[in-house]
Amino acid sequence: MANFIRTSEKVAVENYPYGFKLKTTLFHELEFNAKKGYRVVTTTINPKTGKLNKPKKSTYSALIVRFFDAEGHIKTRHFDFNGGEAINKGVTFVNENFDLFTEEEIKSIYTLVLGMSKVDMKAQVIYCGSKVEDLTPFYDNFVKNMIEGFRNPSKNLFNVTLDVAGIKSTSEPDYQPFVVTSREIIEL
Repeated sequence: MANFIRTSEKVAVENYPYGFKLKTTLFHELEFNAKKGYRVVTTTINPKTGKLNKPKKSTYSALIVRFFDAEGHIKTRHFDFNGGEAINKGVTFVNENFDLFTEEEIKSIYTLVLGMSKVDMKAQVIYCGSKVEDLTPFYDNFVKNMIEGFRNPSKNLFNVTLDVAGIKSTSEPDYQPFVVTSREIIEL
């Protein structure tokens, strides 16, 4: 079991290598932007001057969490919420580790998950030939939980997942949205 670090916590790592011979302190933190997501920010102290160096920032990801591995090193785990199974992994993680996040972050995660479930449903219609009325029962309770959670972000309503097998069962057999038939060419 990983030892997760709260998203708002700034961690100081002592005796961090600086060049070949010197050691310094590294500060490791997450930066959160409601429109962009999370990114890792690290800053070191220049051991020659004692001043902070310019921060190094990673690219944004939908959700990043940090944890200490067995050797005590800080590692990251990313969640992208792209597709039903990825949504379920992310929602399950947030449900089990709800206390890692601030209320603002929780609202943002509810919004992200709600949007990605809508994208997942639309993709199922476009690329698998499913009908909206057949899909609605599989998304309905999930969407209601995400909306209620957004309205009350102090309450953990990530205890629901999408029925991926049920969603896939609505797919039209042998549906091929990218195959162009000769009849369609003639109609053009």
